[in-house]
Amino acid sequence: MASWKSHKARRQVKESDLSDGIPPQNGTVFNQWYNKWSHGSSSSNNRFVSPFRLNVEKDSGTTASSHDCHTFCLYFARGCCALGPKCQYLHHIPDSHEDKPSSRVKDCFGREKHSQYRDDMSGVGSFQSLNPTLYIGGISNALNEKPLKPIQIENRLKYVFTPLGPIEKIRYVENKNCAFIKFKDTINAEFAKEVMSNQSLLLPNDKEWDRKMDGMGLLVKWAHEDPDPNAKKRRAMEQHQSSLKLMESLLKQYDDDDDSEKNKDKIKFTENKAKSSPEPAPKRQKQKPIDTPPAPLVLGYNSDSD
Repeated sequence: MASWKSHKARRQVKESDLSDGIPPQNGTVFNQWYNKWSHGSSSSNNRFVSPFRLNVEKDSGTTASSHDCHTFCLYFARGCCALGPKCQYLHHIPDSHEDKPSSRVKDCFGREKHSQYRDDMSGVGSFQSLNPTLYIGGISNALNEKPLKPIQIENRLKYVFTPLGPIEKIRYVENKNCAFIKFKDTINAEFAKEVMSNQSLLLPNDKEWDRKMDGMGLLVKWAHEDPDPNAKKRRAMEQHQSSLKLMESLLKQYDDDDDSEKNKDKIKFTENKAKSSPEPAPKRQKQKPIDTPPAPLVLGYNSDSD
C-alpha cells in the first residue's frame, strides 16, 4: 500500500500567497496559449524561478476526489494547491496502472492533447505518439553557474527527477548545456514536466541556495524523436503495442456495456412478461354432495289409490 494513502494531503500554500500565474513582463503582448510575453526580448535570460515547489513526501496524500477519478491536480504538481485534502483531484505521484490506454487523448491533468506538438515542443503534447522523454535545458543557469562535473550534474538530475516516477535513462550533453530524461511511462513524463518547469537545480545544502531566486529555472519541454533507426523501430513497436492495448480496452468496454444492456433487456422482458401474463384461475374445490332429507309423508294419501 502506498504511504500517501495513510494520511490526508497537505495544503501546500495559502490563497493569499498565490500570484496571478503570469511570468514577469518582457514583452508588449501576453500570449495565453504559450503562457509568455511576445513582441519583446526572446532571450532565455528572461526565465524565472518559481517560488513554489512540490515536496513529494510531505505534500502527497488523500483528497476529496472520487474513487473513479484519474485526473491529477496541476497545482499540486506545481507545488501551489491551496485546497489540500479538499481538492477534487489526485495528490500523489502517478503509478503505471493509472496510465489508461483509453485516455491517450488527454494528459494526466485532464487537458486535451493535440495532433501535433507545438513548434517549440512545449505544451500538453500530441495524442499521435507516446513520448516518455523530456528535454531539460538551461542547466547551468538553474545552478546559478555553480561549477559541477558532468557526473555530478547527472547525479543531481537523477536525484530531483527520480521521485517523480521510474526512469529508464538520463543523458547529459555537456557542450549543449542540456539533458534528456526518459521515463518508463509517459504519464510520469507528463507529470514531471509540470513539476520541474522553472525550477532551480540548487539544493538546500548548497551555499548558493539562499540566492536561488536570482537564477533562472529549468526549461523543460518534450524531446524530439531520436533519429537512430533502432530507436525508431523500437518506438514503432511500442506504439503498436499501445494501439493494441487501446483496442483491447475499448472492445472490453464495449462488451461490458453490451452485456449490461442485454441483462437490462432480459430483466425488463421478464418483468413485462410477468405483468402481461394473466393470473391463473383458482382451482375449483370439489363440492361435497349434500345429503337430501326424504320427503315427509302426507297423511291420508296413498299412491295406489289413483
